[in-house]
Amino acid sequence: GCFFIDGPSGTEKTFLYNVLLSTVRSSGNIAVVVASSEIAALLMMGGRTAHSRFKIPLKLNESSTYNISQNSKEARLILLSKLFI
Repeated sequence: GCFFIDGPSGTEKTFLYNVLLSTVRSSGNIAVVVASSEIAALLMMGGRTAHSRFKIPLKLNESSTYNISQNSKEARLILLSKLFI
């Protein structure tokens, strides 16, 4: 399923994300955290920017593609993950 969590600042969204991450990871599963900025990524356990995690080019044009090969460790991570935040 897919959920969207929204709320004003100070409503503990980051706390909720970290609880979800801890719950999934403590049961031996993989949870991936991405954010649009490095500052936002630093607030969550194991967070990275989306362009870093998924190899999205920073300068996009009509011929831009992401650079994850089918048999790469990044592809396996995506396939094995139980949670994406």
